[in-house]
Amino acid sequence: MNVIFLMILSAVVVLGGTGLLSFFMGKHTKSGEDWALGGRNLPIYVIIGTQYATAMGGGVLVAHVGIGYASGWSALTYGVFLSGTLVLLTAIADWLRKSNFTTVPEIFERLYGKNKLLISMTAIMTIIVPFGWICTQLVAFGKLYSSLTGFSMPLLIIVFAVISLIYVLPAGLASVAWTDFIFGCLMILVSAVSLVFTLKMGGGIQTIVSNVPPEIAEFPKGMSAAGGFTILLWALSILPGGLTNQMYYQRIYAVENVKTVKTSLIISAVVVLSADVWAAFMGLSIRSMNPNLAPEMAAGWFLTQVPAWFMALYSGFLVATIISTTDSAVQSIVVNLTRDFYAKVINPNGYDEKKMIRLSRILSVVVMALAVALSLAFPHALNWLIATYAYSASALLFPIFVGYFMRNKNFLTVQGAIGSMFCGFGGCIIGQIMNSNVPYVAFGLIGSFLGLVIISAITSRRVQSEYSLDEELALAE
Repeated sequence: MNVIFLMILSAVVVLGGTGLLSFFMGKHTKSGEDWALGGRNLPIYVIIGTQYATAMGGGVLVAHVGIGYASGWSALTYGVFLSGTLVLLTAIADWLRKSNFTTVPEIFERLYGKNKLLISMTAIMTIIVPFGWICTQLVAFGKLYSSLTGFSMPLLIIVFAVISLIYVLPAGLASVAWTDFIFGCLMILVSAVSLVFTLKMGGGIQTIVSNVPPEIAEFPKGMSAAGGFTILLWALSILPGGLTNQMYYQRIYAVENVKTVKTSLIISAVVVLSADVWAAFMGLSIRSMNPNLAPEMAAGWFLTQVPAWFMALYSGFLVATIISTTDSAVQSIVVNLTRDFYAKVINPNGYDEKKMIRLSRILSVVVMALAVALSLAFPHALNWLIATYAYSASALLFPIFVGYFMRNKNFLTVQGAIGSMFCGFGGCIIGQIMNSNVPYVAFGLIGSFLGLVIISAITSRRVQSEYSLDEELALAE
């Protein structure tokens, strides 16, 4: 039987079953909050599954396996940073869930007060990361399947984008989370089977290790094989970027039981880290068999070497994995557009639940169309991830966390938060233009912190002076 036919059949079976679940969930979506957060009643095992499926995505399948291929156990270093964000989020997780937030801009609203410019800027900076994730997944799917099927990459990206919308449009986060849980279970199963095939094809662990450069295969030495500059860039972009990633925050907001929110994050971190252990080993194994590939083509080459039935099964796994991240990112962006831009900036007095759901579905299509256009113009998967993390983190990290820990000190101001975002984003741009040995995200983070503290100090003194003057006038009267 034709291999391409088997691949398509596998994808249809996986997507067909989960697609029906998505439409079933759509019938129970009655409000904008249902669409945004699944009614805040998702069980812990679904939260863990969707965190895992969302974080794993095409970035792990293509970019991270590529890191493993080029730099061995450095893929695990990337995973330590990625999963580390979930662990660090436990510091504010209880407060986030108990506050019943829906988006990241609502955190700023709670910390700094209502301000349309603040909300607009925060929403834009929040959207950057999930939009980069969408582009990453589209590029990953196009590259993998173009090498497997011979179809053109642009055609595959467009088809995939249309399919992904099936999982977002009906019920928002509810359909995304439950289908992600199913996809996550499938990912774990197929990952285990793929490791068995890889060991047999590579001749066992000893043969695999002997066929690759020792500096990338030795553990833990191989964790630094990517180079100090690259690892520093990962640390300064992934950790801060993950700590400001709204897709992670949404799943904190959606946990059914407040008492289990920290547990869900810890378990999710362990499962996410396991994905990069898998990616590192897969990359090393593929390199031992074929050392002449471009790193991002390693996963695609592996699929051409396995039996047709497993290639078909793995095909369904690939589609499920990439879709899980894509639909999560689209849904996250649309929540910002509807609840922050539309409901608070454009039309604050015209909120309507049914209209909000309809608008969410329309904007999902618009966001996906824009992502397709940019992915075709700039098809570089890992670059999307790092750049979006860097700019978003530079703008959001310090206003969120410094704001949280100083929320009762009456020092930070809305002007300081706005200035911090401008300084952070501008610092990243300056760092890139300078092209120095220091990762450009460092310029953004330093600028953001200084902007927050200095501008808050100036404006808080002014507010205090105005308050004192008002008191004097009142006493004089």
